[in-house]
Amino acid sequence: MNPNYRQSLQQANQMLRTGKGADCARLCQQLLQQMPGEVNALQLLALGQQQSRDFVGADASFRAAISAAPQMPQGLLAYAAFLRQQERFTEAEKTLRKAAELAPGSPEVWNALARLFYQQGTWDEAMRCTLKATDIAPQMPALWELAAAIAQKQHNAPDAIALCRKGIGHNPSAPRLHYSLAQLLRQECDFAEAADAYEHAQQLGFDQPDVYRNRAEALLDSGDIDAALACADAGVERFPGHPLLQRTAAQLSFSSGAKRDHLEKLRVAVRHEPRNPALWQTLIELMKRLGQESEVEQTLLEAQRMGCPDTTSLQVLGALDMAQRGQKTKALDRLQRISKENPDDSYVQHYFAMQLLRYKNAERAETLCSQWLAKVPYDQTLLAYRGTALQLLGDPREAWLLDYDRMVVPVKVPAPPEFSSREAYFKELARVLEGLHHSNAQPIEQSVRGGTQTNGFLFRLKEQLLRGLETQLQLAIAQALQTLPTDEDHPFWCRNSRPNVARDLRMAGAWSVRLRDQGYHANHIHPEGWISSALYVSLPNEVQQGEGTEGHIQFGRPMRELGLDLAPRRIVKPVVGTLVLFPSYMWHGTLPFHSDQSRITVAFDLLPGA
Repeated sequence: MNPNYRQSLQQANQMLRTGKGADCARLCQQLLQQMPGEVNALQLLALGQQQSRDFVGADASFRAAISAAPQMPQGLLAYAAFLRQQERFTEAEKTLRKAAELAPGSPEVWNALARLFYQQGTWDEAMRCTLKATDIAPQMPALWELAAAIAQKQHNAPDAIALCRKGIGHNPSAPRLHYSLAQLLRQECDFAEAADAYEHAQQLGFDQPDVYRNRAEALLDSGDIDAALACADAGVERFPGHPLLQRTAAQLSFSSGAKRDHLEKLRVAVRHEPRNPALWQTLIELMKRLGQESEVEQTLLEAQRMGCPDTTSLQVLGALDMAQRGQKTKALDRLQRISKENPDDSYVQHYFAMQLLRYKNAERAETLCSQWLAKVPYDQTLLAYRGTALQLLGDPREAWLLDYDRMVVPVKVPAPPEFSSREAYFKELARVLEGLHHSNAQPIEQSVRGGTQTNGFLFRLKEQLLRGLETQLQLAIAQALQTLPTDEDHPFWCRNSRPNVARDLRMAGAWSVRLRDQGYHANHIHPEGWISSALYVSLPNEVQQGEGTEGHIQFGRPMRELGLDLAPRRIVKPVVGTLVLFPSYMWHGTLPFHSDQSRITVAFDLLPGA
């Protein structure tokens, strides 16, 4: 091969690497006129055509390259990757089998076969091929990562962890393997070990925002909120422009009870990266959560002066600030304009409906909600807003949408057979739950006031009593669902009409809340659920024995931000061992109480379907 030809091939390769597939293909076609059938030019031509989406041409060129060098497994590997992209899985497998015959000792071939089977969900074959590759090349960390991922897909976390550890034994300095191990350990609730593995991955060079965020979460779950905050602080020092990491650091700062400006690092970050709209949005949303409404206008003006793009979300926040400052007409006009410009954006429609209700423009709010719900019938936020609009209008359809008598369902949760009584069971459960509350203050972005909330999905924890509680809850839920009607035309009842709905229910979230003296839940809804809940595990004497409504759960009173002085439609007295189920779109909150005893609950959201 002459030097000029080699130089042209290098140029074509560079074009391919920089995303200029069409240019690469044209240059290769010129080269092939000089040297017809030259395999390297054919291979680059095929890749250039693939990149520029000339799939018919790419297929022909790959085949020509294989014909020109039938004993070269590299050509077969490249063609198989193309076939995988086209989802021509049978042809891809046949091509890779041929490559394995030519190069049975090639880890790349077995890796490609494993990834093909992985893509199709054929886990046993994927694992067989991956382990074949690790036998040949145990020094390739990516193969062990793949093996662990396959074991995880097979719901075999112990094997996944063992494979990660074995891979680390061969590749002790592979940072991604340590990160994968950390993720698996955290999934298995080995939080302290997970935190160590995250730290090891970071020390080996896996320096990513998610390492800090996930390690902080693992440290929090292990019970060390101070270390979690220190980790998140270090993360935002390293990656100040990462909005989710900044949000995590602010949340941990607040929940730790630290005496400092929880948004200080975020305020510094927006000035260092003024054209990062997600950072400004995070700052403003947290300012509103922390009651710093008076600073929002100046912050928005500062973002504008510093050249921050005027995103839809920032425009909405600006409109909300106008409303907060009493500029009703300007706020609604802006939201109407944004709504028309973004008809499919739920973030926009939610806030537009909210402000319409705030200014008691109920008819317009009901129309907006109905139009959106025609497209997205299970949008819990707009179902809640629609219910409030119907109430303001005195519309009888409110009673159809929100039947407080039938939709709020108290049901007793039975104790497992190993407990002598329900009283003993819930007393022990309260003791276990008390030990899971590691924060010192309420979470910023939840409804809890004057209390704490557990982190993460409650029933993932290894505590045996919690595993048993999940079983007891399923029994109570199945009993309750049998009492609920079905109605295909109703946004709540219709989801109870699915076959085996009780069996196929899944929890979209589960947590515990511990309220203390004067604690309460602000009125809210659960936007990600179908059925929401409150299980009463421990109650102060003042709540159990008092004659008033302290510590009771109320339904039908909208959130404070709507500014509507509407009375609750129903108030339910909590009883230890009772689970109260209700629609996720139904406004609910807890009334404050006075006591030196804690009020401990477990809550979760349910969704139908596997």
